[in-house]
Amino acid sequence: MMGEEAPPARIDVICPAYNRSGAIRETIDSVLAQTVGEWRLTVVSDGSTDDTDEVVRSYSDPRVRLVRAEHHGAPGGPRNIGLAAAEAPYVAYLDSDDRWLPGHLEGLLRHLEAGARLVVMGSIAVDADGAEVTRSDLLNRVWHPQLQLVWPLYEPTRVGHVRGLVEDAGGWPTGVTGMEDWDLWLRLADRGENFTVASEHTAVMRLNPGSRRHTTAISDHIPLGAVATEDDAKAVLEEVFSDASQDRLRQSWAEMTVGWYRSMAASDRLRKADDVDMEQVYEQLRWYALNGRDQRMLGDLHYVEDGGEFVLVRPLRCVDAAHAERLRAFLWEGDNARISVVHEAVRRRGGRAIASDAERTR
Repeated sequence: MMGEEAPPARIDVICPAYNRSGAIRETIDSVLAQTVGEWRLTVVSDGSTDDTDEVVRSYSDPRVRLVRAEHHGAPGGPRNIGLAAAEAPYVAYLDSDDRWLPGHLEGLLRHLEAGARLVVMGSIAVDADGAEVTRSDLLNRVWHPQLQLVWPLYEPTRVGHVRGLVEDAGGWPTGVTGMEDWDLWLRLADRGENFTVASEHTAVMRLNPGSRRHTTAISDHIPLGAVATEDDAKAVLEEVFSDASQDRLRQSWAEMTVGWYRSMAASDRLRKADDVDMEQVYEQLRWYALNGRDQRMLGDLHYVEDGGEFVLVRPLRCVDAAHAERLRAFLWEGDNARISVVHEAVRRRGGRAIASDAERTR
């Protein structure tokens, strides 16, 4: 600890950093500007080789401290080190190229001290110049375990929780690259934890297409059908991407997704921000499905050669093989209307539709 001893904190802030001397000052300054003062910031330098450590040490505020660690190459290890040093009742995360608006910790603490165990604040995405690009939208402010299974919700900079929650779930993963947060939040959801979703947009994050979250290789897929030749595979894709098939896919996706959200809303685990109206959510889903014509339905569908056949596959973004298996089972059941469009195109080319594991064993 630098200088005088810091007073007791209501919340510990953990910031993993690797060679971030050019960005971390703005990050630290945003913590100093919080409307709540009873915090402690631990910057875990992940074996930095630039002057990140010196920048952190330049702050005389006793609430800011540096912990030097050997290089892990991913933020999971440094976050676990920060958790081990935490003493406050609550923990928040802040990545070293992000920042918070002044009311961020106040918003987190309002929910946590009222009994929430896991809280996510709204986000503001900014470009390289710091100009606002977008905010977490209506759909991003609805949470359910099934949504957590399908999509990588939420970035750590937005999240706070009671101390001990993560450790009890096994800590931050150190063997997952680029999807550490998805892995952890999914494990917490499996343990029965639910996100409390705040209304305020207070986490400011830079858009970075080169981040590990966006560049992690996709290694799993769901096979939908197989045909004999590459020309047949190309013909299947051409049919699926035709205007007639795309209109059918959009109608199917709208019906399926709205029905899915309605079923989640009827469960006791749906969580949403206070200002979110589920009827508006359903309208937004329909609009995306029926009007998003600049993006193709099943646009990531492609083919791979396997054992002399050409197999039509959809990539799966997931954290590990077990997660991929769960996603495949979910899609076979929940997205079967769109899958049937692919099956029909495959059969028209004399191919075989690939059924789910459950259907094959019936």
